Amino acid sequence: MIKERQTKQKAVILSAVQNTKTHPTAEQVYDLIRGELPNVSLGTVYRNLNKMAEDGLIRRISVMNSPDKFDGDLTPHHHISCTSCGKFCDFFDAEYNESLDRLIEAKTCFRIVRHETVFYGECPDCKLIKLN
Repeated sequence: MIKERQTKQKAVILSAVQNTKTHPTAEQVYDLIRGELPNVSLGTVYRNLNKMAEDGLIRRISVMNSPDKFDGDLTPHHHISCTSCGKFCDFFDAEYNESLDRLIEAKTCFRIVRHETVFYGECPDCKLIKLN
């Protein structure tokens, strides 16, 4: 019985991350699933998200001055974060730069399997506020 509950928890948590474009934090995932899993603990959500990220089912994104975010879209893409309001978005218009992986390999002797890029700046709304 416990095994089924854990499986349902994992499925609900994974679905919550995969079906949102907002890059939720663990606490936001917890809030998203509490209606369906009222007895789930925040610790369970953290453990499952961490395991899913380790297993490659979702992506963990570390963001400056913010809790880790989780992304269910595993296609190669970048992210952009507003340093004023914290808005966080996908950015698909720049190609993944494999030559950067090769450059880092040559300079460090690491075998690079992928890299992630987060661009930081001001979103259009925050730029507009500063202009007014």
